[in-house]
Amino acid sequence: MESSREIREVIAGWFEAVVRGDVGWRDRHVSRDADLRIIGTDPDEWLKGEPAFAFLRDEAANVGGKVKVVLRELEGFREGNVGWGVAIPEISLPDGGRVVPRWSAVFRLEAGAWKLVQLHASVAVSNEAAFGDIFSPA
Repeated sequence: MESSREIREVIAGWFEAVVRGDVGWRDRHVSRDADLRIIGTDPDEWLKGEPAFAFLRDEAANVGGKVKVVLRELEGFREGNVGWGVAIPEISLPDGGRVVPRWSAVFRLEAGAWKLVQLHASVAVSNEAAFGDIFSPA
């Protein structure tokens, strides 16, 4: 396993594309494989194959020009033809609010280009908020 500048650049490119509303990133860096998986922050965002591919186009097109993104953390790694990365984007919303989700993705080298094959984004909540006191010491 090694750190990968290429993977970091591809990930940073996604967030830049979202800010600009550029759907071209998806066409360059998302696999068309039926095993593509996208898990988003909304409970209904559990997508496979073509619907996942379309979701990323729609997300960039719908959000473009409405948000600003600063990457607080960004890491990328690779081993052979597989790469993965994580990011903590700070997203500034039009109403002045901010969201800081956790983001991770897996990429595969396809015909010389890094293609996203799995993406997961979540908004962190404390264990207590999600599960009550089940995780508290007895």
